[in-house]
Amino acid sequence: MSAPTPTNYSIYSIVGAYGIGLIPHGYYFVKMMANAKGAATNILPRENLTTLKGKVSDKVWTQLAKARGAHLNAMENLPLFAIAMLAGNVAKLPTSELNVLSLEYLGVRLLYMATYMGARSEAISYLRTGLWAWSISLPIMALVKAGKAFNELD
Repeated sequence: MSAPTPTNYSIYSIVGAYGIGLIPHGYYFVKMMANAKGAATNILPRENLTTLKGKVSDKVWTQLAKARGAHLNAMENLPLFAIAMLAGNVAKLPTSELNVLSLEYLGVRLLYMATYMGARSEAISYLRTGLWAWSISLPIMALVKAGKAFNELD
């Protein structure tokens, strides 16, 4: 009797990665609206950070800039991760391997986001860079494994 195939969470993890990227955006929006005193606008929302420079305290502006940066970085990395998970599934990589890669990615991205938004020293900023490198190495590894699996089909 063979062991049951584990549930494949890798496709769901794409939604999770997107959701993780929305956390700093939500923080940014709430913090901005609480501090903007009417200076923010929804007409050109991507200009609000520039508009608020000098109109909110430096501490608040820095928090907003970090949150926006964390959000943008998550959105920039999402396509690589999503394509890697899709390619891994099409290549029929083992479900357990895809699950580990996807859950590890989500965990590292959460740590990355926390260090991005919470860094108050150069040392922590370098830790953040290391977490970023670790996080992008995971979908790259999945793509390489998927490529090898496709080549073995020939």
